[in-house]
Amino acid sequence: MGMRGNSSAGAGKPSSLAWLLELPPHSERTMRMEALIARLRLLVVFANVIALTLFLDTDGWHLGLTWALVIFTLVYGGLIVVLRPYRHWMAFRTSIMTALADSIVIAMFIAATGGDRSPYYMLYFLSLAAVGMRFELRQVMAVCGLYAASYSVVYLWSWDPGGDAFGQLFLRCAYMGLLAVSVGHLAREESSRSMQVEAFEKLNQENRKLMSKREKEARIDRLTGLTNRASLEKDAHKALRRVRSTGGYLSVLFCDMDRLKAINDELGHDAGDRVLRQAGHAMKRALRAQDLVGRYGGDEFVVVLPNLTRETAFERADHLILGFKQINEMLPEDLHIGLSVGIATYPFDAEDYPTLVKLADQAMYLAKRDGGNRVRTANDLRLFWETIPRTA
Repeated sequence: MGMRGNSSAGAGKPSSLAWLLELPPHSERTMRMEALIARLRLLVVFANVIALTLFLDTDGWHLGLTWALVIFTLVYGGLIVVLRPYRHWMAFRTSIMTALADSIVIAMFIAATGGDRSPYYMLYFLSLAAVGMRFELRQVMAVCGLYAASYSVVYLWSWDPGGDAFGQLFLRCAYMGLLAVSVGHLAREESSRSMQVEAFEKLNQENRKLMSKREKEARIDRLTGLTNRASLEKDAHKALRRVRSTGGYLSVLFCDMDRLKAINDELGHDAGDRVLRQAGHAMKRALRAQDLVGRYGGDEFVVVLPNLTRETAFERADHLILGFKQINEMLPEDLHIGLSVGIATYPFDAEDYPTLVKLADQAMYLAKRDGGNRVRTANDLRLFWETIPRTA
């Protein structure tokens, strides 16, 4: 708890009574307990007002003091219920000091309402149960002793000898002890279960974070930070299903970097990897948030453009090529890279994703055949195949 081990006596030794002043931990559970008990005390005050006004014989009572204590408790309790100061100020959280204050107020109220004949000795039980719901068992027993002592003083001060007075005092104090032990044990069990639930929830949260991290790692290509091939295919199939349902278009761009092998041969594979990462970032910057881009393998990338016509997809491919200019500014002129792009569009060229990728791949090789660093479409590919018989 908050104050354990902080008190010291003499040469740095912890006080043997330091545990008496320990506050409950500032947890959501203790805050719920504070709110519950604050409302309960207010209900008890209202019950006391009704009983005083309508039902109880008040002969011999000090009514002025009684009503003053009722009104004070009503105003004080109402402010606590409305403002909830225990969430902000430590002074309003239950401690042994507040239990002592409770004991004094309750003792005054019992003395004003008949002493040993007062029906309000049950207020001690309520306050003791409130302490037991939030504190350790030994603290509850200490408060029980304090309450039993203060009640005994008031009881004996107004005691009329004779009858079974001592028996009643003994029973009421014994009931306080039994209540303290019972509520203390129940509160300890509930607190232990609450801590176990919190630990379990924390473990579940950590597991969810770990699973989310692993799922993310399973989706990402480590070198470029783009989506890997398997995850891109799943996302592309979903995008194609959505486009089919709305009657739209979807273009697949198959991209292959030009002259990356020369960088690997001249500057080493580390330099080639850096260029690959830069290429991935450049492509991602040139695309919309809803577009999909992933590394297909080696220096090949696939881009999926939902709801774009063939002409707009061609313009987007040109933007991808232009994005490589920044990368070339950091490379020797004889090692400048390029990007060859092939395009296939649903529903004109094919109606399934694997065929779209295959046609875009073949169109990309046509772009390379024409010198690279340019864009070709599946329509260009058809025209190319149509010319072969005439030139053979």
